[in-house]
Amino acid sequence: MANALYPFWKQALMRELDEDKSLDQGVVDPVNGVYVSLVDIEIYAYSDGQQFYSEVTGVRGLPSMITNATVNGRVFAGDTVVFTNVTDPGGAHIGGIVLARQNSGDNGTWRLVLYEDTGITGLPMIPSGGNIIVSWNVLGIFGL
Repeated sequence: MANALYPFWKQALMRELDEDKSLDQGVVDPVNGVYVSLVDIEIYAYSDGQQFYSEVTGVRGLPSMITNATVNGRVFAGDTVVFTNVTDPGGAHIGGIVLARQNSGDNGTWRLVLYEDTGITGLPMIPSGGNIIVSWNVLGIFGL
């Protein structure tokens, strides 16, 4: 699979008025924001039909928030994300990441934004208890 923006998130940008899809939060909010999750590519398969985080299987560890998230022009950017002490739950093959827009509701309301499994330095990999660092391109995470 190649990297892709989830179509339902793009559709929501054009149709819906609520703020639960905004990526640029300005001030870091401990709940609302864009979160990154590591996914086991032997369990999870991207699908254009997925809309919410509850549909993602094979998540390894807890999601981590992208701090200092900004939208400048048409580009979404944010700080490097570090997942600490990632262990191997029985042969996990972490090979992708999922970005989701979290809100105060349950994960069935968190919109899926981006899936990446291509061009990520160090992935795929089997975790060994160390840190996994997700560094973004200097130009930003993605653009519209």
